[in-house]
Amino acid sequence: MNNSGIAVIIPAYNEQKNLRILLKDIGLYLPNALVVVVDESPQGGSGTFPGVILIARGHKMGRGSAVIRGLKEALKHKEIQYCFEMDADLAHSPAEFDRFLAVRHEADMVIGSRYLKQSHIVKWPLRRLIQSRVINAALNIWLGLHLTDYTNGFRLYSRKAAEFLLGARLHETGFIALSEIAYKLKRNGFRIAEVPISFQDRKHGASNANFKELLRSLMGAIRIRMLQ
Repeated sequence: MNNSGIAVIIPAYNEQKNLRILLKDIGLYLPNALVVVVDESPQGGSGTFPGVILIARGHKMGRGSAVIRGLKEALKHKEIQYCFEMDADLAHSPAEFDRFLAVRHEADMVIGSRYLKQSHIVKWPLRRLIQSRVINAALNIWLGLHLTDYTNGFRLYSRKAAEFLLGARLHETGFIALSEIAYKLKRNGFRIAEVPISFQDRKHGASNANFKELLRSLMGAIRIRMLQ
């Protein structure tokens, strides 16, 4: 596939150092891709990057909200048929784009899972790993989608799935929106697949995850089913 038909959406918050590395790597593996950075840093703190569409929002509006804004921008370009979503903190490797593209005809959304047998997690604190495992197990019971990873933000959307999301009524705007997106797509007949990935803890900066965000996510998970 000519990768001029692919977009990469990157939500960011104070990730200037990581973004410079990530954007260089994206250029190596998808040199013709459209790259959209949705920056929620105060005063555009993630910087500017040549050849990249930068949407500076100036304050935190949430991971899910940033992704939807990025998809909206990408789909303005009629040639875009697939949209990647990935973290700005180098947790996700552009070297693994091909794993997603290899199954793009089999699913409308492909999730890079940290918890398939072939997946690898590198240098992630044990506390974070246990927390993530427990959350994903609970989400699998509550939402029943039979996925191994509801909360990882390395994904590939078909244009059809992305267009549906832009018109859907999404209630969540933070990290739990990743689970709501999966739930909405599955409930409306879209196919979801998972591929193994290598996941690495950030090298620079601090995580945006905190207890307040975790509590919001817990309440959001309850709402996902209650408000459908």
